[in-house]
Amino acid sequence: MGFWKRRAFSPPEEAEAMTPEAQRQRLWERAMQRLQPTLPPDSPSWVLDEAFDLQNRLVWFDVVMRTGPRWAKRRYRYDGEVDVLYFSGEVPFPETELDRLPPERMVWPGHPLSQRSHRSGGSSREG
Repeated sequence: MGFWKRRAFSPPEEAEAMTPEAQRQRLWERAMQRLQPTLPPDSPSWVLDEAFDLQNRLVWFDVVMRTGPRWAKRRYRYDGEVDVLYFSGEVPFPETELDRLPPERMVWPGHPLSQRSHRSGGSSREG
């Protein structure tokens, strides 16, 4: 049994006409739409450290959120080709470190995540 091998993504003509920045923004908005239902309804979360692979329509990011009585840092991968958000695991996050998180990356419950810009952080893996 072999691994499934992803073929290089061939974007539709509409996506080819978009600038890389517009492609990143569109991918980010779709990822945040998938993330919204997973966020806790009663406490803030922080979306951090996104990285993009535009060729394969992938974005990775971390989310610091309250999970029950504790805080955790969760890793996600969004696959824009199939419109699926994958959970990649979590590690405990010390409550004493919350003050060090960038306030501009904080998301409150009910906040429209898709309107947020990813420009305040992150990197790109376009090549």
